[in-house]
Amino acid sequence: MRIDFNFKIVLCGILLLIMAGCASVLSVDPNDAPAVNEAVQVERDTFKGVTYFRGPAITGTGDAAGNGPKVQEIILNASDERDQAMRYFLDITGYYDGDWLGFDKAFDSSGKKFHALTVKHKPDCQLLCGYDEVLEIELTRKYLDDHAQTGVNMRLYGPAGAASAPFTLPAAYLQGFLNKFYDD
Repeated sequence: MRIDFNFKIVLCGILLLIMAGCASVLSVDPNDAPAVNEAVQVERDTFKGVTYFRGPAITGTGDAAGNGPKVQEIILNASDERDQAMRYFLDITGYYDGDWLGFDKAFDSSGKKFHALTVKHKPDCQLLCGYDEVLEIELTRKYLDDHAQTGVNMRLYGPAGAASAPFTLPAAYLQGFLNKFYDD
């Protein structure tokens, strides 16, 4: 009976490792425009007259040498409401330890300022505190088109001067996402 139980534990461990490996293989390469285009999810709400476009989540876009907390994930989204212009949003997920940094704005590499709205703020305090945050930055179609060949390089800032490490939304990701509107 003891061997049977150990065998089940080993088998479960192997299955978990395989599943974890598959999850990393299934992630979308943000530098592959056709793969990004294919991964954009489209959802229509006919009652509200809204179409939502959700780009794939990308990770590892932060500058490893940059000071400040690293951004964990970025996602480009859009919504097309009846009788309104298309709106584009960059969702940024970050986690950091210590004091709450209160990121409320972002600057791109050319110095353009954007308002960053906190849509989720979850403190995780045991012995020390850490913070899980999701911020949303609205971008214009013109801004995205202007950066479709270069990508978007940004950094978040808080009111007390705290700054995140720089992060990048690659040009191919933008191209794949924006081409979805011509495909759909």
